[in-house]
Amino acid sequence: MKVSIVIPVYNSEQYLRESIESALQQTYSNIEVIAVDDGSTDNSPNILKEYSDKIKVITKANGGTGTALNAGIRSMTGDWFKWLGNDDILEKYAIETMIKEVEKIGDESINYIFYTNYSLIDENGNFIKRLIEPNYNELSNSERNVILLDHYYGNVNTSLIHKSIFDRFGLFNEKVGHREDYEFWLRCCILYNCRLYLIPINTLQYRIHEDQVTNKMLEKNLEYSNSVRENILRKIPLDQQEKYLTELKKYKKQKPWPIRLRNRARDIMFELLPEGMFGKILRFYMNHKYQ
Repeated sequence: MKVSIVIPVYNSEQYLRESIESALQQTYSNIEVIAVDDGSTDNSPNILKEYSDKIKVITKANGGTGTALNAGIRSMTGDWFKWLGNDDILEKYAIETMIKEVEKIGDESINYIFYTNYSLIDENGNFIKRLIEPNYNELSNSERNVILLDHYYGNVNTSLIHKSIFDRFGLFNEKVGHREDYEFWLRCCILYNCRLYLIPINTLQYRIHEDQVTNKMLEKNLEYSNSVRENILRKIPLDQQEKYLTELKKYKKQKPWPIRLRNRARDIMFELLPEGMFGKILRFYMNHKYQ
């Protein structure tokens, strides 16, 4: 099975070489690496030229992460798609270990979206902490979908997805801001009965830094997430919508009270605070959460 590692690149000169090297140094040999330069204005294009004999480089006008990912998917020749952030580091054994799990599951794995645990590192590559993802493998599709409607889980940078999922259910949505991962998860799982599946190993060093797009877009991402959920639910029959919304209310009520209180405070601030101020508070919280 061939794996295509797609790296969407935008102004990542500081970390790009390390990310590419981590893809090239995989213990699993049947791979291709595709870097899609999404209109970078720094030295990233020159760095990509250095690797042009080892990887496939696609250059395009800036259009956002979703457009870069889709360009990579359209050009991939592998059976499996692996997203790698242009500032993250893939563990050497990542692909090999994930493919072994795919082989255990067999033919049904083409309907799975695999994800794993990962480590957090800072801008200098220093270890911050290890994040253990929740394991919902034994839950029903409906139960997992309710949790997914409540919140996004499964870091997309750790994911492994069979190419046929894109052929059958569509590419990443390029019109949902920086929530193309959440929209894709919801679309595949709720509309097409795909299954999010945890492989409980660490495969990635996920970098946290000030220039990170996710860090800058926290406020907008909350807004985009709400819109994505509403749009996906509109696409299913009304009785299914009502069932999901009822189960979602039950799920929210079962959460520990500190989490309910924190989420309620977040929602109130989102509604009342001026644009920009809420984002600053969210960034402060996230930066301290990972310390």
